[in-house]
Amino acid sequence: MGFKKDFYWGGSVSWMQTEGAWQEGGKGPSTYDDIEICLGHTDAWKTAIDTYHRYSEDNRLYEGMGFNCYRFSVDWSRIVPTGEREINEEGLRFYDDFIKDLKAHGMTPMVCLNHFDMPLALYKKYGGWSDRRVLEAFEFFARTVIEHFGNTVSLYVPVNEQNAAIDIACGMLPKELSEKEKALMRARIFHHHFLASAAVKHYARSYAPEALVGGMVHCMPVYPASCRPEDVLAARTTAERQCFRHLTVFATGKYPKELLGEWKKAGFVPSSADLEEISRAKMDFIPISYYRSALSSAQEPWQEGKNPYLSKSDFGWEIDPVGLRYAVKTIYDRYQLPVFVIECGLGADESPMEGADPANAPGQRKWVIEDDYRIEYFRSHISELKKAVEKDHVDLMGFLAWGPIDILSSQGTMKKRYGFIYVNRTDTDVKDMARAPKKSYFWFGDVIKTNAEDLG
Repeated sequence: MGFKKDFYWGGSVSWMQTEGAWQEGGKGPSTYDDIEICLGHTDAWKTAIDTYHRYSEDNRLYEGMGFNCYRFSVDWSRIVPTGEREINEEGLRFYDDFIKDLKAHGMTPMVCLNHFDMPLALYKKYGGWSDRRVLEAFEFFARTVIEHFGNTVSLYVPVNEQNAAIDIACGMLPKELSEKEKALMRARIFHHHFLASAAVKHYARSYAPEALVGGMVHCMPVYPASCRPEDVLAARTTAERQCFRHLTVFATGKYPKELLGEWKKAGFVPSSADLEEISRAKMDFIPISYYRSALSSAQEPWQEGKNPYLSKSDFGWEIDPVGLRYAVKTIYDRYQLPVFVIECGLGADESPMEGADPANAPGQRKWVIEDDYRIEYFRSHISELKKAVEKDHVDLMGFLAWGPIDILSSQGTMKKRYGFIYVNRTDTDVKDMARAPKKSYFWFGDVIKTNAEDLG
């Protein structure tokens, strides 16, 4: 049976890890432009890999692999520089041109509206997602973008890895708050993110009626550390809190009773009007990121890197292809919504082979890095997804590799490389940022050509 004929193949990135041009095109400063606030505490985001100027070059390389889908995030501060009301038309034109070029190279754009960022002025004014005025500012931004793009964009993700986004926002709360105050703020942050996703669904229905909207989570299967009943229960509870309570809201439009009970104890009760907004915003599909799995026990509910049956990457992340099949099967069985793997990949510490030229032109079956380990990683994961489709009958929409070109890591470094395409820069030296294919570039292209019937 295999993957469906219109299966999506491609790549996935964020704006801050790719665009650069931090002071060009009318862009305002983002939280990623403030070294005291941003993840990774670096200023490498200012140049990133210069996609702002080189996107057409990159899109030609993706077309060479046969990509038919590309997921990217829109920089809030490039569209609304201060976060509130002031629209930067030049920013909209940049994304118009970007989307037009994607389509010219055969790719369907998937737009993510928020990827752990916000305009710096907005953060300094209100302090983050615990303040409802940030939600209102996001709604203005989302409506501006969706109304502007209309049906030129057919796939939307409101918030990248919304469960992780909520955790990050909670981590930015003032340290001096009491535990009771933090619990109340966490409830508000959670609720405001789901209202943000609901708003995107409502705006898409109004301005882009042909578009599909998917609520995204970072999915890490949680296995019991032993067959002790207490450990099995701990694994289930951890998985619910880490992932499934979020998916339940996306799929059903309702908060789990357990969550509402926690909020009531913290002093937070959502209004009936808010609950109605969420109930009318059930998602069309479930996009997930997947990289690894975890263990859980009654004594230690969250354990990473301790599964003796799994190997590890250069950076200590366990490699678990079966976990991907387990994840998509569990999600589909529970919610009966199409599942879309929009992030998956292997980060490795890589350098060009001796004598290899980073400016080497693709198409000559030459490469600068012999990344057979990445080929094996994707072969094993895609093979498990085929089993999920053929044996488990999961409705799978597509597979997008995270970082199809080398980009800054979430910590703002180039040491951890995910790409099929090498970018000639380091953490501190931007060099010429020449693009060059790795061995996996040609392998993945061959996989796409056969719709994974031949995994090489």
